Amino acid sequence: MAKRINRKQAQEAATPQYTCRDCTFSYDWHEIGANGKPFMCRCAYYTDGKYCKFLSDKQCEHFEKRKDNGKAE
Repeated sequence: MAKRINRKQAQEAATPQYTCRDCTFSYDWHEIGANGKPFMCRCAYYTDGKYCKFLSDKQCEHFEKRKDNGKAE
């Protein structure tokens, strides 16, 4: 018999695990918020790096995990 999955479980399964903050291609972190931390960045794959993205945006198809030293794994 098939297992039933509710909407919340299906949505959690479809939610990306990482954000732009975790990506190797995010650079130029700027726009410091009220908590003293940056919340905007630039991305090499986001319209040729001309526009900013939120660091909390979901990962895209170009995502590569950032290591502690800032390079790809």
